[in-house]
Amino acid sequence: MTDTPSTAHVPSTAETPSTAETPSTAETPSTGEASSTAEASSLPPGLRLDIQDGPNPWTGLGLPTSAHRFSFVLISDRTGGARPGVFERGLAVTDLLAPSFAIQLGDMIEGYTNDQAELDTQWDQIDAMFAGLTTNVFHVPGNHDVSSDFQLQTWRRRYGRTYFHFRYQDALFLQLDTQDTPDVIPAEALEGLERFAQAQSTDPIGLRKSVENALDWDGTQPAKLGADQLAYVEDVLRENADVQWTFLSMHMPLWQGDHPAWRRIRAALADRPYHAFAGHVHNYRHEHIDGNSHVRLGPTGGLWVLGGPEGNFDHVTQVTVTDHGPILVNVLLEGVRDVDGQPVLPLATRTVPIM
Repeated sequence: MTDTPSTAHVPSTAETPSTAETPSTAETPSTGEASSTAEASSLPPGLRLDIQDGPNPWTGLGLPTSAHRFSFVLISDRTGGARPGVFERGLAVTDLLAPSFAIQLGDMIEGYTNDQAELDTQWDQIDAMFAGLTTNVFHVPGNHDVSSDFQLQTWRRRYGRTYFHFRYQDALFLQLDTQDTPDVIPAEALEGLERFAQAQSTDPIGLRKSVENALDWDGTQPAKLGADQLAYVEDVLRENADVQWTFLSMHMPLWQGDHPAWRRIRAALADRPYHAFAGHVHNYRHEHIDGNSHVRLGPTGGLWVLGGPEGNFDHVTQVTVTDHGPILVNVLLEGVRDVDGQPVLPLATRTVPIM
């Protein structure tokens, strides 16, 4: 029952760099000197190399590299409070990292509107941003994307499902919808959001402080997962028990606090190793829970929510999957340079001081 979105083509085999030759055995040196067959037999797949008796000018070739090694990139929140140019820089950096694919964790548009023309304009802008990518991207909905049933219908016309799964090599990827069964947006909420948008330009520091004090950002989040989705997650995990790695991507970090939906998902995960990824809070935090990594990404352009320097940076996260485990690295957007040594999309990434 593997479902892969029709808009994304995900390769089914590990990619091999075009600059590397791919024989799996070592050549005998043309100089006539004897080669070390013991060392040659332990070469990483795809490496062709002359090995001579005695010392050789390299280190660590006795550790094989998985033929199924691959990487993917996580892109976090553009909104609420998108800072111009930052998300676009995140997409450009994603392409430079050349992953097998990317996963965007939601909050692509500002949303929270009942105006269809405005909503279509916002989605058209996002689709234009993604159209320039060479990287295939899987989408996870955020609260700004599907805040009401009205917005949900627009999502479905454009992207179809809000939760799904796929397998890539020996890994299972589960994309969750933490806005399942959205509500109607009340008129007073829309008025408040208009004031929010105005404050972004008139009083950005005051706005950030008010947002910080509005919610318990480190506590249980107001996520919703319906019974059908939870049953789907349980079925997928049961039917894909043979994978080596499991990755869960969602918008709101379900594991914070004591969310009942997470309790049920955690029970279905049982003792399998997994990694969980989320955005929403616009502040980076990594936790080990029951021996598994739970990563709350910072923003890729969204408003910083919490004060102080800890966890406040714009980034994408690259995950490299190896036989020894996934390796995560956070790539800060303002530090990336292209092949000419120039900043990628050199736009200001800091518009509001963190105080």
